[in-house]
Amino acid sequence: MKKKLFLGLFLAIFSFGFMTSNVYAQAKPTPEENTAEDESRWEAVQPERKVTSEGLIIEYDFSKLSPVPGYGGWIEGSVTVTITIPENYELDTIVIAPDVFTEIAKAVYGENEENFEMNNTFQPGDGITINFVINNLSKYTYNYDETSFEIFPKEDIIYDKLTEEEPTTGEDTPLFNGETVNENYHFNRTYNTALQALLPNANNTTITDEAIDSALKDRGYENGFADYTKYLLDFYNEKYQTNYTRLDQFPDGIIREILGENDPFYTENSAYSALGIYFDRNMTQAEKEEQIQKIYQAGYTSIEEYIVTYYNQKYGTNATRLVELSDEALDDFFARQGQESGSPYLLETNPDLIALSYDFFYNKNLSFGFEEDTINDDNSEDYAIGEYMRDPNKGDDAIIESVGTLTPNSTSNMENTKFENNGNYTLNAYLGYEFQVNLQWTYSALKGTVIAKYIDIYGNVLSDDIITTDMVGKEYQTASKTFEGYTLVQVNGKETGLYIDGVIEVVYIYAPEITDEEPGTGSTDGYEITPPNTGITENNANISYMIILVISFSGLGLFKYNYNKKEKALF
Repeated sequence: MKKKLFLGLFLAIFSFGFMTSNVYAQAKPTPEENTAEDESRWEAVQPERKVTSEGLIIEYDFSKLSPVPGYGGWIEGSVTVTITIPENYELDTIVIAPDVFTEIAKAVYGENEENFEMNNTFQPGDGITINFVINNLSKYTYNYDETSFEIFPKEDIIYDKLTEEEPTTGEDTPLFNGETVNENYHFNRTYNTALQALLPNANNTTITDEAIDSALKDRGYENGFADYTKYLLDFYNEKYQTNYTRLDQFPDGIIREILGENDPFYTENSAYSALGIYFDRNMTQAEKEEQIQKIYQAGYTSIEEYIVTYYNQKYGTNATRLVELSDEALDDFFARQGQESGSPYLLETNPDLIALSYDFFYNKNLSFGFEEDTINDDNSEDYAIGEYMRDPNKGDDAIIESVGTLTPNSTSNMENTKFENNGNYTLNAYLGYEFQVNLQWTYSALKGTVIAKYIDIYGNVLSDDIITTDMVGKEYQTASKTFEGYTLVQVNGKETGLYIDGVIEVVYIYAPEITDEEPGTGSTDGYEITPPNTGITENNANISYMIILVISFSGLGLFKYNYNKKEKALF
C-alpha cells in the first residue's frame, strides 16, 4: 500500500515594495565663517570648469544685441542661446556649459577678444539680457541636478594696456576663490585719497612705484613701496577711527574709496542735498571747501557728525561714527562715487590692491539674476557672482521652475536672465579693466528599475534578485535561470519591455521536481499545468489532502497545489 502524503494547509503572502533610484547632485562646499586674517571675508570655492556634453548643439542669436553707435557705444539688447538635445542622444547625463559670455564679448569687441572690458561699451549700471531655449528631441526625460548651477570668474584674465610694466605676482595674496594673483589680471592704480595725502599735486601718471617708495620712506616707512599696504591700512584706519588689519575688512564704501579717486566727504549724497550742498567733478578743492562750510554754518562741528546725525534720523539708528551706520545708510553715503577722470593710468603693482579689486568686483559689483529677480544698486550684492559660489542652492528654484524637467520632444525656456553691473560701487568705465565669467549646470536622465526575482512555489528565494537601472524609455530584457531539482512553471511580468518611471518586477516561479515515493512503481509522473479545479469530483474523490498556497506578488498571482496518489497537478 502506497503512502498517502499528508500536507497541511498553508497561506504564504509575500509583498514586495517599490525600489526607487534617486540621483543626487553633490552640494558644492560652503565655506565656514571667515575669521582667519589670511582669508578674504568673501571666501568661496572656485568650481571646476565643465565642458558642454558631446553631441549637444549650441547656437547663439545676436540679432537683438548691438553696441549703440555714437558716444558711449554701450551694449544694448538681448542674446538667445539655444541648446538642442539631438534625436539620437543616448547619454544619461548632460552638462550645459555654453560660452555665452565669451561669445558676447567676441560679438562686441571682435573675434580675438574673449573678455568684457570696463569701458564705455560695458560700464557701471549696464546689463545684458540672456534667453535660454532648450530643445529636447530625444526620447528620454532629463531632470535638473539640484545645486549644479554655477557661475564664477574665468581664470587668466588678460589685460594689455598702457604700459609694458608687469605687476608683481601675488603668490602670498590669495583671492576670494582660492586662486592667486597672477600677471594676467591687472588693475589700474587710482589717485585715491591716501595717495592724495601722500603725494599732493600728483596725478594718475605720476604716482609711480618710485614716487610712492620715496614718499613712504620720507614718512618713516623703512621698506618704502613694500610698505604701501601698511600705509593704506594706517591711513584709512586713522581717517575712519577703525582698527582693521586687512584692506578687505573695511566697509564696502571705504573699499570703494581705496580703489577709486574720490573722497566721499566731497561727493554728492542725500545728506548733502538736504543742506543744499552741491559738488561738481570740475570744482577746485577751495570751491568744495566752500560748500562744506554749510555744515558748520548749520551748527555741526565736523562733517562726520553731520553725516551720522542725518542718517540716524533718516533710518532710526543710534550710530556714533560713520562706520557704525547701517548698510543702507552707508550705501547712500558712498553711492555717488565713480567719477574717475579717464586720464591715462598706471597699472597697479601691489598684489594686495590687485586682489582687493578682483574680490570686490566679483562680490559687490557684478551680478546675475533670473526673470523674477529685480536687481538694483541696493540689492545687487545679493546676486553677486561670489554669492552664487557660496550658496550651492542659489538659482535652483528659478531653473527648476522654467527648465527643470526636459521631457521628450519638448521645448523649455528660461527667459530674461540678467547679467548686470552695480552702478554705485563699480569703478568708472574709463579704468578699462577686463572681466569674464563661466556658467554651467547639469541634468540627469529620469531612470527606472527592473527587478528579476527567482523563487519557488512556496516563496523560498532561489537566487539573489537581479536589479538593473537605466533611462526611462530604454529596452530591458530579463532571463530565467536553471536550478537543479526545479522546473520553471510560471513567469509573472514581462520579460522584455521598456524602463518606466518606477519599478518593474519580473518573477520567475519554480516548482520542485516530485517523483513516486514508493520504490518499484516505475512512476515517473512529474508536474503539469492543468486548468483550475473548482472542487472535488468523482475523478478526484480519492484525494487525500489539498494544499492551497496563496502567493502575493506585485501582480497577486494565485496558485493551488493538488496532490493525488495517481495524479499530480499544479494549477
